[in-house]
Amino acid sequence: MCGEMSSEDSYKNWMGDLRPELTRIPLCSLAIPGSHDSGAYWLDRGGGIAEDEPSVVRTLATRCCCGISIVYRWSLTQHLSVKGQLEHGVRYLDLRLCGRPGSPDVYVTHGLYGHRLKDILVEVSEFLEENPKEFLILDFNHFYNMTSVDHREVLILIISAFREKILGGDSPNLAGKMTLEEIWKTPARMIVFYGHPSRNEFSFFWSREYIQSPWANTDNSSALVNFHERNYNQNARRGAGEFYVWQGVLTPSAKTIITNICSSVESKLVPRANPAFLGWLKNKVPSHVGINICCVDFVEKYNFVPNVLSLNKHIQV
Repeated sequence: MCGEMSSEDSYKNWMGDLRPELTRIPLCSLAIPGSHDSGAYWLDRGGGIAEDEPSVVRTLATRCCCGISIVYRWSLTQHLSVKGQLEHGVRYLDLRLCGRPGSPDVYVTHGLYGHRLKDILVEVSEFLEENPKEFLILDFNHFYNMTSVDHREVLILIISAFREKILGGDSPNLAGKMTLEEIWKTPARMIVFYGHPSRNEFSFFWSREYIQSPWANTDNSSALVNFHERNYNQNARRGAGEFYVWQGVLTPSAKTIITNICSSVESKLVPRANPAFLGWLKNKVPSHVGINICCVDFVEKYNFVPNVLSLNKHIQV
């Protein structure tokens, strides 16, 4: 039963192993584990500060003898590779892209440059080939130092990598009714959200009109819980025609970093964020106005995946 698996390997195929009645539930009403800043599991300490950081941070970090190390510790958000995250049960990937000066490629980024996007897509493709009943949600939502030409090349790269595995459509009717039972009758195994107008040139990609991802923007765990509690009780979701991401993450303020200069996201924020978020989730219900995608930093910690999947035992259509 979903949420009652004991082996980590079980999560590789949790969608394929769902009870039949849950495969007839719209995906936007299922509890789905996701990762925050999915590509920030490896960051290049020798490549300079990335373009997603403000210029003042880039200047200070390059002039400070330990600046790169500080940025690295406060930018790393995952340990598992993208494929490792997917094998661990993650089905939503939060991917942030950046053009890198002097390189023809686009990279994932978070403070520093990560892997090339094309290498990340290889990991995703390998996972889908090995686990043909799983369905992924790729969310490209932040872009830095990219031209319209760069965007077009990225979109073509994604199409070339997956082709018929991408579920196009971009309509509230389809989003609200999309079920695994129906998807398995097609070659499609992913939906791709792309938050730039260049996506309009192609029919493969969805706009962010069909996914909400509110951000608490706090480093206080009580404020994080209160933020989600308000949204949950006030039915912040627009309705059945959308996906919704509940972000269980704390964001360091400048003061937090300065006063904890030798600490990190993992040691300073995650021990407060993940337990608080999972505690809040415990009695919540998946539905088209309730819990859907849940994402955190360091997805392998605090039994995040089994805790999210266990919510599907209480699902409401």
